[in-house]
Parts: sequence; structure tokens; C-alpha cells
Amino acid sequence: MKRLLVALIMLAAFFCLPVKAEAAGKTLRIPGPACQKGNDIYYCYTMGGLRMNLMKINKKTNKVTKIVSYKNKGKDTNAFENLNVKGNAIYAANDLVCGTGASDSYICRIDSKKKTKKLLTKGRNPVLIGKKIYFIKTDYNKEYDSDKDMGIYVMNLSGKKIKKVCKMPVSGLYELGTDGKNFVYSYYNKKGKLSLRYMTKKGKKLGAYKKTESSFCSPSYNLRSTVGNKQYYIAGNRVVCVDKTTNETTVLADFGTGISSYVDNFQVFHDVILVRGVKEEYIPAYKEMAGKGYIYMIHLNDLSKVLLKKYNSGE
Repeated sequence: MKRLLVALIMLAAFFCLPVKAEAAGKTLRIPGPACQKGNDIYYCYTMGGLRMNLMKINKKTNKVTKIVSYKNKGKDTNAFENLNVKGNAIYAANDLVCGTGASDSYICRIDSKKKTKKLLTKGRNPVLIGKKIYFIKTDYNKEYDSDKDMGIYVMNLSGKKIKKVCKMPVSGLYELGTDGKNFVYSYYNKKGKLSLRYMTKKGKKLGAYKKTESSFCSPSYNLRSTVGNKQYYIAGNRVVCVDKTTNETTVLADFGTGISSYVDNFQVFHDVILVRGVKEEYIPAYKEMAGKGYIYMIHLNDLSKVLLKKYNSGE
């Protein structure tokens, strides 16, 4: 969870700017808090004062359905992150600890039809490429009540045949993604800067990842999303859309100028966008100005909003 706190601290240092779109098939997919299958979008947002069940919303009807609880055997957890979908299965990371002072993360498979969850192996940040799951393998350190990274590994969809992809330093490893062919990893270098690099599925390193298109955008990366002739990016505390044909700019979400305000992330799913952000406003429970978190699904054809969650920002 320290990785998330570091990313939030860096919010002011990183922001997205519109640039020329990359060629088709060059989009980076970093598994985020949501994934799509047909008209159904599965989502689970966590941390920052929030723990959610894994939910599903039909983007045509706006009907919301619970899939599985964020609890494990009746105990609170840090819920689910890095969602991938294949068929009826959702692959995600599930940190069984609740809070930021420790971690005990597993790669899990959730059956969206049966609404069941199975823990596959210790690890975090899974990314699905074909019929393989690439992930950062972890080992629980009892002394520190927390996980330690063991490296980048790969396994089949059943959680079997686990093997290490390549030998490499694990210090500073942040998360994984894919451009459809190779997989991409991010890490914090010695200067504390978040960098993207990529390698083949067999572990051959290919150097710095310089493309700028991504299906998941947060202030931690200088990335943006393009769908058709529309480009989406973060500008300050706003999520903005630019029509590249007319150059018309539309503000999709604005979280204000307060000291506690920021955009956390967004994901575009063709005709809808899911946005998470925090707006500074008066919180009666705190009797002061503080951060109020909002998660929206916005229909891009008419800009109508569906409020998925509202919460008091925190850990």
C-alpha cells in the first residue's frame, strides 16, 4: 500500500497533456479498477478511505449488481485491484490486509456467474496476456507483517505452472501492463521518478517504453486515452476530452481547486468513461473542509453521469 501513497504524493508532479495519437494496436493496457465485457463493466475502487465490493454495471441500463464481497472469510480486506476479464473469469489482486501499514496480497480468480472467489497464489499487479497471467510474485515477511517482491513471474489461468520470467532487480517495482504483444513494467528509479520499460513475454528486455496511449490514466504517468477522434487526458483537477477534428474541448469532470482536490484516475470504455476523483468540500462529520471522493460513470454521447460511489477521503 506504500506504493499507492507514493503515487498520490506525486500527483502534483505528473499530469497528462494531449498529443498526437499512437497508431492502432499501440495502446498500453494497465489493469486498473475496472474492466469490460460486452455491455458490462466490472469495477472495484479501493484505498483513499474506500473499500468496495466487486460490482458490475450495465452501461446501457445503468443497473448495478454486486459480484463478490471485499471481505475474506468475514474479515475486511483492501479489496480488489488490477482487474482483468476473460470469459466469465475476472483476475485481480486481493490484499487480505485492511489498511496501509501491512500487506498480504494474492492473485485471485472470480467467477462472475457463480459469484465465487478463489485465491491462486501470492502476488500483485496481474496482467492477462492471451492465456497467461503475468504478475509480481510476493512472499509474506512475518517480521514486518508485509509482502516483499520476488520478481516478475508468469502462470496459466488456473494458477499453475508458475515460473520466473527473467532475473532482474525487484527494488522499486510498481505495476505491470501490456501493449498486446509484450508486457510493460513500471518502477521507481533512484531519483524517485516513475519510469516505464518493456520486455518480451520470454523476458528479453526492450528498453524504455515511450508510447503515450493508455487505457488507464492517472497522474502518476504522462499518458492519455484516444477513442476514435476523441482524446481524453487529465489537466490539473479535471478530466478533459478534445475532439481532434473540431479542436473542441469538453470538461467531463471537474474536482475544483481546493487543496484536497485531485483526479485519481480514469478509464475509457468506448462510449462511457469511469472517473475517480476527490473534491474539497465541507464534511459535517469532520466539521471542516476536507476531501470528498466521487466515482462516476459518464456517458460520452450525452455527458449524463451515474454516481457509483461517494465517500469521505482518507486511508
